[in-house]
Amino acid sequence: MSNITPLEINFEPTKKQDLMFELFDDSTTREVLFGGSAGSSKSYGLCALIILKALEYPGIRIGLARNELTTLKKTTMVSFFEVTSNWGLITDEHFSYNSTGGIIKFYNGSEIILMELSYKPSDPNYTRLGGHLLTFGVIDEVGEVDERGYSIFKTRLNRWKNKELGVKGICISTCNPTKGWLYNKFYRPSIEKTLSIDLQFIQALPTDNPYIPKEYLDTLRKLPYAQRERLLMGNWDYDDSPNSLLTYEEILNVWDNVQKDSMSKNYISADIAFTSDKCVILIWNGYVVVDIIVSPNGNIEDVIKELAQIHNVPNYNITYDSDGVGKFLDQRLRNAKPIVNNARPFKNENYKNLKTQLYYKLAEKIKDNSVKIAVESNKDDIIEELQVIEYKPTNNVGKIEMVDKAAVKRKIGRSPDFSDALAYRMIFEYKSSGTKTFRII
Repeated sequence: MSNITPLEINFEPTKKQDLMFELFDDSTTREVLFGGSAGSSKSYGLCALIILKALEYPGIRIGLARNELTTLKKTTMVSFFEVTSNWGLITDEHFSYNSTGGIIKFYNGSEIILMELSYKPSDPNYTRLGGHLLTFGVIDEVGEVDERGYSIFKTRLNRWKNKELGVKGICISTCNPTKGWLYNKFYRPSIEKTLSIDLQFIQALPTDNPYIPKEYLDTLRKLPYAQRERLLMGNWDYDDSPNSLLTYEEILNVWDNVQKDSMSKNYISADIAFTSDKCVILIWNGYVVVDIIVSPNGNIEDVIKELAQIHNVPNYNITYDSDGVGKFLDQRLRNAKPIVNNARPFKNENYKNLKTQLYYKLAEKIKDNSVKIAVESNKDDIIEELQVIEYKPTNNVGKIEMVDKAAVKRKIGRSPDFSDALAYRMIFEYKSSGTKTFRII
């Protein structure tokens, strides 16, 4: 200790960074999302927090995580070394960094452990995190992380010298605005003022950072509209991926200028529940959804038959997901159209499977202003699901393919049951003429 150069740290946090520090020390907060736009100094603030706490509490162990370890080392660690440089910390004196082992050790015995939270099919339960004993943890760009990875990471906190030193096992994360499980866990409850007392959301904008270069703000202002709304204005509803089938504006238009047509045929499309997923039944008048029924009580066959009678829908205008539990309806809803999601597409079109073809047709009908929804129930869930439906980039000769349902479920924390039910209606756009046999005498 006598050979260590004394430190005098002068740190002037932004107002939003200061709020993060206050929440670390309060008596109730256990999870914080610092969910701001680009340039709001989130990563710098996160690194400043863990360095200060590592210096303040000798012997603690802090988890510093990101979805990919390589990305953490190339990005978050840049902010880490920016903080240490600004504060005068000397490498191999005040701290040492083992890049290969992913450990930062301080002179007082505190450690920061670099961790990866990416989803791996070979380790779906994140058993690789099981041996970590951490005091508290932080995650940079948690919007890239699956919800299960986040949940398992939290179980490793509050397990090292917390009572001894009086430190909470808090989890603090940063992200840019994103549509996914964070939207439902933090952002929407914060806006609706229903956020649990142990959760806190900090909304930060570039303008909250007094140190941001004017040139960087000018760059953000020149972004395309959707990216500008998200990264400059912090608008969580504008999360348009370049691979999305629909833009946010196109999705919102589904509820505008709805006109029913008494001359149109009526239809029923259903995504039948499997395990914990919802059962969603849509009643259509032409291309207009006139009613949405979610997880009805009773036998699903009887429910669909009753709805068909009420809305005058013939069996041949009923369609449902026949994968999973839906396969048991084949003999009970005769003449209805069962959908096998992985079946071959109609007309030999260049899609990987039928489900992809139906989603593309749904996007086409939404874009041309045909598909409408006349009810407001479940609107937020429908918007969220339609926004996260994306295609996989492919070469010119490959089949057009959707991002698989498992990946969508990991992103939003649930199954896209509403958007599936919407897409299934499109099967009626493909009328099979069938095969006719002629006998010539």
